[in-house]
Amino acid sequence: MNRFLNSCAERRQSLSLLAAGVLPQTEQAGLEAHLASCANCRRHYEELKALTGSLAAAAGAFADLQPAAAAQSRWTRGIRAASQPQTGRPEISVGACRAWWREVIWPWRRGWVALAAAWVMILAGNVSLHSPSPMAARISPSRSQEMVTSFRDQRKLLAELLADHSPQPAAPDADRPKSISPRPRTEHVRMLTA
Repeated sequence: MNRFLNSCAERRQSLSLLAAGVLPQTEQAGLEAHLASCANCRRHYEELKALTGSLAAAAGAFADLQPAAAAQSRWTRGIRAASQPQTGRPEISVGACRAWWREVIWPWRRGWVALAAAWVMILAGNVSLHSPSPMAARISPSRSQEMVTSFRDQRKLLAELLADHSPQPAAPDADRPKSISPRPRTEHVRMLTA
């Protein structure tokens, strides 16, 4: 994430091209304006310029040396292999992992720790919700079938006990509920005095 916020990391390749003298003119003005305002990039550019100057001087001294034919064919194969798209997984170097760690993880380490803690809490809650209860873990399938049969028998027995076994008179008004009408107060008084 630091790479996205830091434009200097994106300009490193352009600085290398400027130090070698092969950067297009259209990009030089913007890069030179950035060099005027950024001390870190200016220091990096000066180091690259010193290195390319010494390499250019060495190239002039060894201009008469030519590589062997075997070395040239090996380099050609290497360049062709590098230019072809790779079909397998790219190898990840330790340096790339360290650079990724420094740019992405380390500057935001507190945020990543908070995010990891939240995920651990979510995972713990999810596991606790889906773990079987101790009672369910102890009941075997054969015992659960016995329990279902026992509950059915007990329900039948309870239904028989609660059933009304008294003979019901067959009255035509049996289907209709009886309305309860209050008695006159005088009847209540008679019952109390008697």
